[in-house]
Amino acid sequence: MKRRSQLHAAQPPSLRSRTNFMGDLRRAVTARLMRDFGIRIPPPLIRRVLDEAMDVAQETGFPSLFFPAVAEEKARFVFAALAPSPAHRSEQNLQHAA
Repeated sequence: MKRRSQLHAAQPPSLRSRTNFMGDLRRAVTARLMRDFGIRIPPPLIRRVLDEAMDVAQETGFPSLFFPAVAEEKARFVFAALAPSPAHRSEQNLQHAA
């Protein structure tokens, strides 16, 4: 009887529970990125960042481990790309000073 419960406990989680976990993880990461970058990055672009991060994370074999970090890294890259260039900022400062 004890052996049966040990075998039952050793079975991997079902595919459905993994899918639910990845869905919950994606929602949590989406909420965090929208909170952190939503002012500067439009929602469709954040969704694309998430899709690309999921693709990269799936290739690692450990998507739940790498997905949040890859998504944040990609969001930071997009955020930096959308930021005004330093030359543009100095022009704005000069215009405001005049």
